[in-house]
Amino acid sequence: MKILVVRLSSLGDILHLFPAISDLRRQFPNAVIHWLVEPGFAEAVSWHAAVDKVITVPLRAHKKVWWKLPVLLSKLRQRLQAEKYDVVLDAQGLLKSAVLSRLPGVPVYGFDADSARESIAAKLYQKTAHIPDGLHVIEKNRELVGKLFGAETKLTADFGLDEFRQEHLQSELSDALKEICDQPYVVLLHGTTWNSKYWPEAAWVDLIHKFSQGGLRCLLPWGNEAERQRANRIKAAGGDAVRVLPDLSLTGLMELLLHCQAFVSVESGIGHLAAALDVPGVMLHGPTDPGYSGVLGKACIHITSGIFCSPCFKRDCPRITSKQEIPPCQQEINAQQVYKQCMALLS
Repeated sequence: MKILVVRLSSLGDILHLFPAISDLRRQFPNAVIHWLVEPGFAEAVSWHAAVDKVITVPLRAHKKVWWKLPVLLSKLRQRLQAEKYDVVLDAQGLLKSAVLSRLPGVPVYGFDADSARESIAAKLYQKTAHIPDGLHVIEKNRELVGKLFGAETKLTADFGLDEFRQEHLQSELSDALKEICDQPYVVLLHGTTWNSKYWPEAAWVDLIHKFSQGGLRCLLPWGNEAERQRANRIKAAGGDAVRVLPDLSLTGLMELLLHCQAFVSVESGIGHLAAALDVPGVMLHGPTDPGYSGVLGKACIHITSGIFCSPCFKRDCPRITSKQEIPPCQQEINAQQVYKQCMALLS
């Protein structure tokens, strides 16, 4: 059997699908599994041991040049049809993912209209499954594969990252990073795409001072210009106890995380990856719920604010009036609380 999985983005959502792909591989040990994804996430998808080939489609890059889409889709159709898949699994449940899933010209499986994120997507599928509300997103994906392909979903979730983890635990850091990591360190993952998930910069600085007193250096990665500027501001206030990292690939950042003492993260795809790789850490959930999207059962502690409006699952906090304000749920989580939980992990 040859299967194409369609899940285009984002990093956290892709990781939440990994255990379901491991279930699929156990059900069909000899299957060939390909994955269609946005180019920015292809590196992470390639880490899954069950994925034989990653195919990219730059839909996001074509938003501003939409008139080039017909040519892009025509070339993609030719490429996908040449692969001669037996079935396509659309695990995203959006109209755009459903349209792409039809390009190979073979049966498409996916969520039913009540379970898909966009119900219209289900009209493009040949076989659907109803997944009840209230499940953790990882279990939702596993149930989808279980109902559509008969896969066993009751085993412990396997993220398919054991080979990647072992390989990069044994690899050495570059000379430039060795100099930065010449003492025990903690990685602070401050970047996120949701305005409602930002933790106050003052709280990061307070946390850095606490780690410094315990002999730990703090490292600040960044993935874009806004994150780099935030990292530099935190560095300026944090002093010698913190370093801003150079621009790293996703693999490079994971190697750094695999060698750290612990990480602290707002809820983000990078944080979820670190947790899935068994890196000890603390994740901060302001507008979100770890019972829905957290990577559970690993060496990660999830902290929630507990205030009445959380979780709201909104990208922008409805209780603030400008992007310069910090959401109340994030203000409720303090550095002492985070430091205490992190030290409990390390001990």
